[in-house]
Amino acid sequence: MRKKLQDQMFEISYIIELFISLIVGVTVVILAARMVIDIATTLIYNQGISSLVIILDNAITLAIGAELIKMLCKHTPETIIEVLAFALARQLIVGHVASWESLITVVAIAVLFAVRRFLLKRHDMVETPDGLIEAGETEKSDGE
Repeated sequence: MRKKLQDQMFEISYIIELFISLIVGVTVVILAARMVIDIATTLIYNQGISSLVIILDNAITLAIGAELIKMLCKHTPETIIEVLAFALARQLIVGHVASWESLITVVAIAVLFAVRRFLLKRHDMVETPDGLIEAGETEKSDGE
């Protein structure tokens, strides 16, 4: 009874995540179309370099939205690291922060890349409907 209830709650939470992904996806598409119109307006009226910062901010924010959709649909450590890296890169590129904050952001990005490179071994993982599991676990569960 308890296991069945847990499975139902898991399915409901998965459906809610997909619904949130759909909402974010529709929002990203609408805002991307709006960004194209803003770029055209900027080119026509030549509003200067400050417009480039606004466009970069919007573009990176939309990229973060797309990565968030991937994270909600595919529960892997890699997608979480990608979302964090995009968010940190956004702060580094368009954020007007002090030098020491930029340094901390660069170090944080380096740590994320190191984690992805050295701690997450893709060849050791197998994708299943339940997410990523270690390669040896599939053989154990098949034999039991």
